[in-house]
Amino acid sequence: MAGRDERKDSIGGVRGEKRDSIGQTMMAFSERFYDRNSESDEDDKWSQLRDENGVDVKLGPGQVAPRGFKFIGGTHSGEVKLALFLSKGTLEVEVICARDICPGEKEEPDTYVKTYLRDGDRWIHKRKTRVIRHSRNPQYRQTLKYGSCDALGRNLLVMLWEKKQGFESNQGLGGAEVDLELLPLTTLTVGWYPIFPIHTLGTQTADSP
Repeated sequence: MAGRDERKDSIGGVRGEKRDSIGQTMMAFSERFYDRNSESDEDDKWSQLRDENGVDVKLGPGQVAPRGFKFIGGTHSGEVKLALFLSKGTLEVEVICARDICPGEKEEPDTYVKTYLRDGDRWIHKRKTRVIRHSRNPQYRQTLKYGSCDALGRNLLVMLWEKKQGFESNQGLGGAEVDLELLPLTTLTVGWYPIFPIHTLGTQTADSP
């Protein structure tokens, strides 16, 4: 009987160690998934722009260089942090936060983020976040979703807008374009995307605040 009890204790100990090991692995994965301030190991391989003074600006994962635009130091209007992940037929675009918005303005802006899918010259399937008030470093933490059949093979457009008061029109602060085919969408991609004047994304008559 003593031998049998010892074997049970030994087996139970091994199973306990396995459960602890699995729990630690899942906890580490969860922390990596939800730690939105950590930088991805993939960051270093993405493109850079160099301005006329030789200063480099790193583009976000899969970001398309702005079209027809001569980059001059300081001409991008802040950055937006995104997390992208494809799961169960749905592309999830988490708009996490932005930073360094409207640094030259006296009042802190009210802002929100809009996204579209680019279909040739058309922008389709608009999504947008709620408005975050009075912040140059707004925390959006909102997930926008697209069906994979709509998203795959297209580019994602991300635009930062300032909401104006009264009858004044909302103002587009800048945008970024992401080539989804350049991303490993079945694994989580997190990155900062510098935004550039919205006209660099092309024209779209159907766009609305």
